[in-house]
Formats: sequence, C-alpha cells, structure tokens
Amino acid sequence: MFMAKQVVNLKIKNLNIKSGAVLAPMADYTNIAFRTLAKEYGAVLSYTELISCKSIIYKNTKTKKMLSVNEKEKPVFLQLFGNDPADFAKAIKIIEEKFDNFCGYDLNCGCSVPKALKGKYGCYLMDYPVLVGEIIKAMKSVTKKPITLKIRLGLEQETFLEVAKEAEKNGAQMICLHARFGSQGYGGKADLQKINELKKAVKIPVIGNGDVLCAEDYVRMKKVTKCDYVMVGRGTIGNAFIFKQINEFEKSGKIIERTKKDFLKEGLKFIEFGKEFEMGVNDLRPYFIGFAANFKGAKEIRNKFALSKTIDDLEKVLNENFKSN
Repeated sequence: MFMAKQVVNLKIKNLNIKSGAVLAPMADYTNIAFRTLAKEYGAVLSYTELISCKSIIYKNTKTKKMLSVNEKEKPVFLQLFGNDPADFAKAIKIIEEKFDNFCGYDLNCGCSVPKALKGKYGCYLMDYPVLVGEIIKAMKSVTKKPITLKIRLGLEQETFLEVAKEAEKNGAQMICLHARFGSQGYGGKADLQKINELKKAVKIPVIGNGDVLCAEDYVRMKKVTKCDYVMVGRGTIGNAFIFKQINEFEKSGKIIERTKKDFLKEGLKFIEFGKEFEMGVNDLRPYFIGFAANFKGAKEIRNKFALSKTIDDLEKVLNENFKSN
C-alpha cells in the first residue's frame, strides 16, 4: 500500500518548486498548448522543446514561435543546445532583452539522435565534461536566473559523474539524469541506481528521468533513486492526466483511476488551448495519436486522428469515440 507523501517546496535560487513531476522537453510535443495542459493537470515545472542557440542569435522565424510562453503555464525553463559557450551567452542575453519569458535556462546534454551527434551537441557533449563546465559558466555569466542541465549516463562510456561535477563546480543549480547511455536511445531499461549514485555525489537538486510511463513508475523512481523531482516524457504523450495522478499521490498516497470521461475532458481542454494559442492541427495531432492507446479499437481511432486535417476534425473524432452515451 502506498503511503501519503508530505508535499514540500525545494528552492532553486529564487525559484520555489513543490514536490512532483516535471514535463520533459520533447521535440514536436512540448509546445505552448501541451505545456499549459500539463500545468493545469499538475506539472510542477515544464521545459521547452530543445532550441538552438544559433537559431535565436540569427532570429529564426520558427524559433520565435517556439519561444512563446503564457502566464498559465509558468514556471518554464528554456532548453538550449549548441557547443560554443559564447553562443549560449549571446542567446540568453537576447532572450532576456526581448522575451524574458523563462524562469531559467537548461543545457541539453542528452539528445542522442544522429543529427545531434553529427552537429556535435546534445549527448555528444557527454564526452567533454570540461566543455560542459565552460558552457554552464558562460550561461551563468549573463543571467541571474537558475542554470540547469539534462544529461545521460554518457554517450557510450559512463561519464555522468564527471560531467555533473564540472557542471556543479561552474554554477549549475539542478541536474536531470536520463539513466541510459546515448547509444541506447530508448532501448533497454533505465538504470535507476545511477540516479541514486548521482544524488549522493552532488549537493544540488537532482531530477530522475527514464521509463516513467505511469504514476506507479513515478512512485518507484522516487523510492529507488531518492531524487528531488521526477521528469516524465513519453508517459505524458496523450496522457496529461498522469500529472493529476501524481499530484494526488503526493497528497494522499493514492493513485486515482483515469476514466473515459477524463479522457474526453483532457482532449477537449487540449483543443481549447490549441485554439487559444492559435496552434495548427499539426501542432496538436501528435498528442492525439498517442491518446487512444489503452482503448478497444485504438488503431482505428489513431488513424482517424492522424488523418484529421483541421482542429475541428480532431474534436469530432474525440467526441465520437470518447463521449459517453
């Protein structure tokens, strides 16, 4: 039987964040509508999709849209990628002068897709702990806001402790560990004991990440790793309700069931936010493709969502398949 948890606040510089789950940065998913939905359901913190420092410096039009934040979703960290410390400093200065939407800035050292490795960013940096420290130092030099980073165990060899210590030494205020190697992608199982090892090795807060697909996985992550927060990625796709379940667990020790009515309410709320923030159907569709996974006829429903050409089409599929008689 699960025991109720005492909800506590952890202070990261001037930022207070209560116990709970964090929405992971995910390309093509964590847009303004998704982050706002996650916050409404109980996410204690969110991260943007990973954004290139150079795209900010060179004023990329698409990037400007990705930098939009609304009051209802805060606090939000901006996750940046690159490999030149000077680029990080320039990008943050531009953000603080023209946007100032974010509560802090995060260095991505975890993305392991071929494009990242070829471009020498993301998980590529795990082989260069000193460079990671230099980037953190450059980021800190231009802002008073918290600097954090997201790492893996290493690219192919274990380097996470060395990277973490360099980051902490240079001023990082929190670190998230996805407990897989970059070469694994999402294969195999996350090694949760490594998160516990990191927690013992650093004095700054630690976020545990990897294989949290349901509220029970959140409970297990906290128990095994003793981490301060849990980051949820794939488990949130089509399932912002997981944050509500986690919040309820933190208060009462119980994990509530997600009903068909909850599915409909969540989907309609996401569409509402999509319309409010003038999103396109392509911005919302990926969330809905993962939405029907646990229902009879899931393949057919997913196909209907995938073929939807407008947001109104998405809403029609939602009502037809999830509205109670």
